[in-house]
Amino acid sequence: MIKFQTAKMDSRTRTMTIILVLFLLIFPFISFFFEPRRTVISIFSLVIMYGVVLISYAFVPKKILITDSQILIKNLYGTITIDLNEIYSISKVEKTGFNLRTFGVGGLFGYFGYFNGKDVWYVTNIHKKIKITLKSGKVYMLSPENPDDFSNEIQKWKSSEIS
Repeated sequence: MIKFQTAKMDSRTRTMTIILVLFLLIFPFISFFFEPRRTVISIFSLVIMYGVVLISYAFVPKKILITDSQILIKNLYGTITIDLNEIYSISKVEKTGFNLRTFGVGGLFGYFGYFNGKDVWYVTNIHKKIKITLKSGKVYMLSPENPDDFSNEIQKWKSSEIS
């Protein structure tokens, strides 16, 4: 089993995270001082906004593991598995162009969820993305700290399977 650390946040993601966390954590407290007072709305916004921060943080991959037959992406919700036999291609993605978030988190602690329709992202650094395309056409985007090493390990596994 080979363990890879998730990439540290890039500067744009880190800046967006700081701004959003400050807003989401401070605004509910400020709302208690608005006139006329709406205590129920202030408490509701406090619960919702703190929930957004906690839920988003739980999506952050804590580690990425490569076993004999799978890639395991571990976050606080559980483990996402990608069968190595199902991998059609793997490539490093250099560009950071426009991506459409269809369902997920888009910048708070990273980029997690569905992007561009059906692509599944677990990205904390947009400059260190690895694209894994499965034989079924499904696409996973990951961001290990060392994308070249990660890609090389997968390529080594694929070439050993062919031989």
